[in-house]
Amino acid sequence: MGNVGVSALSLTAVQPSDEAAIRQWYELCRTVARADQPDDPPPCWVHELGRVRHPWPGEDETVWLARLSEPGSDVVVGGCLLNLPTLDNLENATVDIVVAPEYRRRGVGRALLDHVRTEAARQGRVRLIAHVSQPLDPAASDPGGRFAASSGAELGLVETQRRLDVGSIDPAVLTRLDEQARARARDYSLVQWVGSTPERWLDDMAYLTGRMSTDAPMDDLQWEAESYDAARIRARDACRLACGRHTVTTGALDGAGRLVAFTQLGGYSTVTWYAHQWDTIVAPEHRGHRLGMLIKVVNLDYARVQRPELRVIDTWNADSNPYMVGINEAMGFRPHRRSGEWQLHL
Repeated sequence: MGNVGVSALSLTAVQPSDEAAIRQWYELCRTVARADQPDDPPPCWVHELGRVRHPWPGEDETVWLARLSEPGSDVVVGGCLLNLPTLDNLENATVDIVVAPEYRRRGVGRALLDHVRTEAARQGRVRLIAHVSQPLDPAASDPGGRFAASSGAELGLVETQRRLDVGSIDPAVLTRLDEQARARARDYSLVQWVGSTPERWLDDMAYLTGRMSTDAPMDDLQWEAESYDAARIRARDACRLACGRHTVTTGALDGAGRLVAFTQLGGYSTVTWYAHQWDTIVAPEHRGHRLGMLIKVVNLDYARVQRPELRVIDTWNADSNPYMVGINEAMGFRPHRRSGEWQLHL
């Protein structure tokens, strides 16, 4: 098939009130996920509906659908999502571009990229950043990486996606890891919750969450420190609830009752067998006590109690973060896919 003419494509912004258009975006993402990553969970409808209607605090997010007029119908052939940080990283924009499998290599992706470049520049942004999934084997086909490179983007951060098959966990291994960590963390106590952050720990959670943007390796990715306060944490938690996210948290308290470490697992309302490993962070002055290992092992047990059907957990770590990679490998996470944060200067 030949290229799709740019003039033949129409791009329409998806409005929060237009459930039919949001459904089209969801079905497009579902089709792309099934074609590109069939061993991954499908997108969650409740999450996709919620993220359009309840944007993440400190972010302005817009979805466009690309339609191609064909005899008798307008076919959705692709779409793009442009995210503009509004509280920090005001020079950056993040982007996601998806193209229906049967319309690839016809210029749809290029047209979508041109559109988000123009929109980002109009909003005063100087770079686009995209998360691109790539195969573990460097010799394997890598259309996402090729598209990013051919567009002039540069690889800023290299990560490995690791997957834990919950059914293959050896309980004796987790027990040993738990005991070893507790022996080093005798001066700390643990706290757990499901859903929103308890009021008493909002300030501590804000401080620790802000450190995720400074302490986690960023390599060559141009990303500024993020600033959080209690209000931003509350708003973030409310957004997760509105999107149907199921959040399980384990934290560590010091002798004064301050939250000095936490880790979170996030699941979906319609794909209850799957979860993402979200942030894990320990305050600098409390490192060296195996708190990272302890809270992750304990949180895994807690999540399995909350959702007995949980079978698969994915986590992403920069290759330049050997400490967290070591914890995840010890728990049974194994490399599943590569991914990169690509940045394109406008």
